[in-house]
Amino acid sequence: MKPGKKPWRHWNDGLEALNRYTEGMRFPTSLLPQGALVLGGAMLCAVVSNYFAGPERRLAWIYRPLAPLKVETSPLPLPELAPSNIAKTEPHAPLEKPAGPASAIVSPRPKPEAPTTPASKTIAAEPAFPKSETTRQPVREIDSSEALSAFQKGALFLDARRTAEFEAEHIQGAWSLPVWEDGLDARLAQFEARANPAPNAPLVIYCGGGGCEDSHLLAARLFRLGYRQLLIYREGFPDWQGAHRPVATGARP
Repeated sequence: MKPGKKPWRHWNDGLEALNRYTEGMRFPTSLLPQGALVLGGAMLCAVVSNYFAGPERRLAWIYRPLAPLKVETSPLPLPELAPSNIAKTEPHAPLEKPAGPASAIVSPRPKPEAPTTPASKTIAAEPAFPKSETTRQPVREIDSSEALSAFQKGALFLDARRTAEFEAEHIQGAWSLPVWEDGLDARLAQFEARANPAPNAPLVIYCGGGGCEDSHLLAARLFRLGYRQLLIYREGFPDWQGAHRPVATGARP
């Protein structure tokens, strides 16, 4: 500070210099209407693009959240076993009374022996498929061997992947029900009309395996429709294809 200059004049000079420096950095208010116009144009382009997109890329206009699955984990009640023949044991012989007055000595009551354990019975093992009937689990995951067993028993397979992936290659006899494409409700109605599955019929659902969750989303949709034996093929189509199991191509099951 120069000699003779007052301190308050020094601070005023600094504030004026700061105002002159920041004046050119202010956001012009004329850009706000332009930004709103650009944003509105982008939204209009998105709506038009979604309208003219194909069924494989078109998104649903209304989002319908899925209710969480309520999986029952309580086991079935155990069957009543027939009464087995338990060996009867004779009571101990009474102890001899020592000599003396009868009123002074009281003979203890004999304790019965513990019953012997009945012979173990051979119980037939439950079939590996389907387990959901024996555990009352409407939705559960299955491994590769269970998926093959279900296929050999004639269970229905549902493919939750994109239509293009399904047409390229899919499990033989599977139905295409892509969860991320528009028109899923129409495909579900067609599947129910043509396949006519029972509510407790086993339905095997698969997608791309690994971290793919499309099979779980499709299981949630089918659970809302009343199906109660939904088997999610955990490894998915890559595992099926890698094991050289029956596959097919095209849009038809």
